[in-house]
Amino acid sequence: MDLASTADTESQLLRTVRGCRYFRELDDRELIEILPLCSLLKLRQNDLLWRAGDPATHFHQVVRGLIELRRAAGSYDATLMAFFGPTECPAVPVVLDQKRYGADAVVVSDDAVVLSIRALPILERMKKDPRITLAINRALIAQMRLLHGKIDVMAAGTVPRRLALFLLSLADRFGDEVESGETVIPFGLSRQQVATYVNARVETVIRALSVWRKAGLVELQRDRIVLPDTESLRQSVAA
Repeated sequence: MDLASTADTESQLLRTVRGCRYFRELDDRELIEILPLCSLLKLRQNDLLWRAGDPATHFHQVVRGLIELRRAAGSYDATLMAFFGPTECPAVPVVLDQKRYGADAVVVSDDAVVLSIRALPILERMKKDPRITLAINRALIAQMRLLHGKIDVMAAGTVPRRLALFLLSLADRFGDEVESGETVIPFGLSRQQVATYVNARVETVIRALSVWRKAGLVELQRDRIVLPDTESLRQSVAA
């Protein structure tokens, strides 16, 4: 993990901080005050943003890429706890409690950029600035929704239903509808990753995706996921 290079100017950092969900209500003068607390981290695939057991000293917001939270489950296995993509803020409750992380945070995309913010000054500022308090409360609510969404996927029944609900949740969280009517999710996932997320055998997931690809419903590409017909996917969940 490296700090962003000198080519990442202060103005670029300021733009990123201005877009951070914690600080959207602040004016430029206030953002400049907060800027020394912030840094942009550039990470590569399989880099760790943090390890289980590290103290939670920073808030984070994903700018680009995908971060998985994994908890060791044995000598070779790991349990996927959650994943976070662009604009999302992992592990907010742990930072608020000033505890230690209970899982590793691993980059699973080709690369990632993460905004890292020193927590203690922000926690102090929360006592006198309700705007930041409300913003962090909204981030907590967003994480509760992610947890409920994961439960919904796991409880959806058959693998195709779980898979459809998972893809629709990605579309809701990250998707952008383009002029052609397709919904584009701006990162790719391997079949193995998808199988892990929906708790299914990879062979079963491959078969389901193959059927949907031929039907024009889903296209998994290296750097994105395309859903040409989200309504048909929703109908498959409701059926």
